[in-house]
Amino acid sequence: MIMTNENGEYIYYGAGYYFKFTDEKYHRYATLIVKPQHIELLYNDTGMSDAELKEKIVEGWFSAENETTREANNKKRRKQWENLKI
Repeated sequence: MIMTNENGEYIYYGAGYYFKFTDEKYHRYATLIVKPQHIELLYNDTGMSDAELKEKIVEGWFSAENETTREANNKKRRKQWENLKI
């Protein structure tokens, strides 16, 4: 798995496929949970459908980041909720 910056766009390369985010601004988002709709496939030679491949990409490339972001988002929301209760 490799990521390169080509002409200001980040392109991610895997075995038999490559993709980018649908919008480059997602690279700067700190609270984004990456989902299949955030991915634009540029090439798919894996034998999987595009939808299946996008799911695999999210699981393989972004699962750890997504979990960390989800925990941080939830912690922040819990704290905000507690402050509202007081």
